Amino acid sequence: MTTKRRILDTATTLFNNATTGEVSTNHIAEAAGISSGNLYYHYPNKEAIIRAILEQMFDDFGEVWVLPHDRKVTLTDVQNTMSRLFEVLWRFRFFYREQLALMRRDPELSTRHQQMQGQRIGEQEQFFLRFVEDGVFKVPEDPSHFRAIITACWVIANNWLSFVETSGEAVEPAQLERGVNLIFRVMEPYLSEAALATQATLRGERYDQAHSNQTAVAKQP
Repeated sequence: MTTKRRILDTATTLFNNATTGEVSTNHIAEAAGISSGNLYYHYPNKEAIIRAILEQMFDDFGEVWVLPHDRKVTLTDVQNTMSRLFEVLWRFRFFYREQLALMRRDPELSTRHQQMQGQRIGEQEQFFLRFVEDGVFKVPEDPSHFRAIITACWVIANNWLSFVETSGEAVEPAQLERGVNLIFRVMEPYLSEAALATQATLRGERYDQAHSNQTAVAKQP
């Protein structure tokens, strides 16, 4: 591991366990087993460290949205992707816990985050369109609903752990599955009949397509 990577990994761990305000560059250097001078050689201040962590986090998120090209994607691919997404969110949970304050203190961080956010939302749209093409999701009747679905999933993912903490619950890895399930609740109305049947099988339930169609007709005005 390079010194720069050790600094970032150490800082991320310390920030996750405390807050960015409580952790100084001296704390990071000591925990990383290097001198403060060595740390400053690579990063001039704590803000530069946080910006570098943001870039690392963005790279890790990029690996989440990679799909196979040699076969059709399935509902299981959606589930696996959501699980990997929340694993990255967990590794960098301090950022989402403090993101508003961090970006207010550092305009450069705020600008870069906005750029990344726009790119990621675009990537996620392409990601879900692939599942539409392969028959996992249905296309919403109103095209604007598609962006709304993406936005809703984004908001849930980025704020889930903060919601858990402000609710007085323990912020622990076991909470990640609840976040994944909540996103699936948002996406469930847009699953295809085949995907709904697969979902029922995974849950150990019986899926009755005729009953599903009758329910849909009953809900029509």
